[in-house]
Amino acid sequence: MSSSSTQTGTISPVWQPLGGGVLRYADGINTYLVRSGPGRAVVIDPGRGGWWPHLKEIDVDTVEAILLTHVHRDGVCGLYRPGLLSTQFDGDVWLPSGDAELAHEQGLETFWRDYQSAGCPASYAAPCAPFPQHLRVIGGDSEVQIGDLRLCAIATPGHTRGALSYLLRRSERQIVFCGDAAHSGATIHQLYHLEWDHWTPEGVLQAWYGLERLRGNRIDLLLPSHGRVIRRAPRQLLEILQQRLLRLVSAKTAVAGGEPSRWLDTEPIADGVDRIVPGLYAFGGNGYALASEDGHALIVDPQRSDLAALDRLLEKTGLKPDVVTATHYHVDHSDALDDMRHKYGAKVWLHPWVAEPLRDRNRLDIPWLTKDSITADRILPEEGRIRWRGFDLGVQPYPGQTWWHCALDTVVAGKRILFSGDNFQPPSRWNGTGGFCAFNRSHFADGFARSARAGLEIAPDIVCNGHRCLYTFDADHHRAILAWVKEAETAVASLCPSRSWAADYDPRAVRVEPFVVDVAPGQRMGVEVIVTNPGRRPMTVDLQPQGTKSLLLGPSRRRLTVKPGTTRRTKLELSVARSTPMGRQVVAIDATIDGVPRPEACVALVDVGRPTSRNTRSRDTRSQPRKTASRSRKR
Repeated sequence: MSSSSTQTGTISPVWQPLGGGVLRYADGINTYLVRSGPGRAVVIDPGRGGWWPHLKEIDVDTVEAILLTHVHRDGVCGLYRPGLLSTQFDGDVWLPSGDAELAHEQGLETFWRDYQSAGCPASYAAPCAPFPQHLRVIGGDSEVQIGDLRLCAIATPGHTRGALSYLLRRSERQIVFCGDAAHSGATIHQLYHLEWDHWTPEGVLQAWYGLERLRGNRIDLLLPSHGRVIRRAPRQLLEILQQRLLRLVSAKTAVAGGEPSRWLDTEPIADGVDRIVPGLYAFGGNGYALASEDGHALIVDPQRSDLAALDRLLEKTGLKPDVVTATHYHVDHSDALDDMRHKYGAKVWLHPWVAEPLRDRNRLDIPWLTKDSITADRILPEEGRIRWRGFDLGVQPYPGQTWWHCALDTVVAGKRILFSGDNFQPPSRWNGTGGFCAFNRSHFADGFARSARAGLEIAPDIVCNGHRCLYTFDADHHRAILAWVKEAETAVASLCPSRSWAADYDPRAVRVEPFVVDVAPGQRMGVEVIVTNPGRRPMTVDLQPQGTKSLLLGPSRRRLTVKPGTTRRTKLELSVARSTPMGRQVVAIDATIDGVPRPEACVALVDVGRPTSRNTRSRDTRSQPRKTASRSRKR
């Protein structure tokens, strides 16, 4: 890049000098510029690129290279969005080798194509478009020499698997550009990025190890991608952060630690089929069948891979399914609901929380969705009791592993039975948690704790949990879970910059509905942007949609005031040019919240093709009333 700058010798008010030839430009993220020679510089994490027109103010004529600490769209979007940076910069972009796939057209196309095919995605903030610049990769434990600069790359995974920090030695001082490996206050910006899957602490452990590697170096100045620069005792800050990360590891590793695993023995009656008590059966990996005296069956949590086992159960017992339900929406508990309807004529009964994500699988950005939308024949009461062929069944919300979860209880052969889905396994199975992560919308006091208290109130004899976790109930186990909930919430909150997990541990604080939009060329489609304010003060939000060459999302700007503890919706219109090519595109929305920019805070996936029935469903962006609102392989 060559700019036509004049040598003013002044410091621009938009640039903050940090010493050692390093300057900071804050625009939602911290972009750092390092002087590499007379009139020359290297830039780390370019963000939206708003700094580009201001180079002449600091006597920089040429940006020799751009380095990325990690590939998240808030830190890189200026490279691919229309603007001066993307059109005028012609140097090298150095990026972590572990993140390189998401910078290239083929890798990014595959990522977004398969985004909803499984659970937690490989990135919660992947770029919207490939980078047009010349790309070069760098791994940990290596160095890059640019002009007078030697930048040492240190692997600090966490926000991404490939994330790097760069160490620069200048005038006997060591400066570290740490990306999002650390934040002021010994916290982590958007902690949920460390949740590489929905139940293990793998990402948190890797983040801890990266900090251990980083802390082994002398650090005079620590420069994170978000928040304040860290001048005072940066290594001590990293040590405190490591302790907090290990506390989170413990919270993710054990629920009700020290409690015994009270497994229940069952009677095999066919391949993949067991009798739990007379009139109650387990089949396949997840399914349960409740038998009535007149030969009918109520099926709980059917998945397609279990249908062969169900056929063997029906052949053995002569039962006829007439009602089918699911404890939660996840594909491995619900994808055979329609199969049961079509094959056996069974009616689909769903709790309203479970029905919400199933009735339009395009609406929400959540994991483990079924391939197709599923509608219910009957919506059950949110909380209460229902009758089925002589059985009295209790139904109520049972959030935990995911928000969209319920539980059912009834008496079979004199035993109180609780169908509990994927919450609270014996400690020997999956740490006993069922997993918690923000992307799965796990909540603490109003999630896991609410459900643990419900279990104590029901006091079942037998818990029929997901994935063949059958065990006898013990109140001490659930009381230990309640103690764990407080510890887990504290562990998460201690790592949040605001100290509020509700504010910082939510990947959907700003979101678009529907998340997937089906449109045809030349069509217009209404979408909504939803903003949640978990705080105690009103929040001012400015929204600035970012379209593409053929997709226009408008109006161009919109301002909202969101009252404390509420959610606000605003409508936008998506216009698709007739010349738009078929296929999937990604549109983003910048948000500025109380004056703090959040570049590309949320995205929507736009599938351009011929009109389908899914288009019609996508038009209805309102949900039914509800409560307040792949990296991994699903268990």
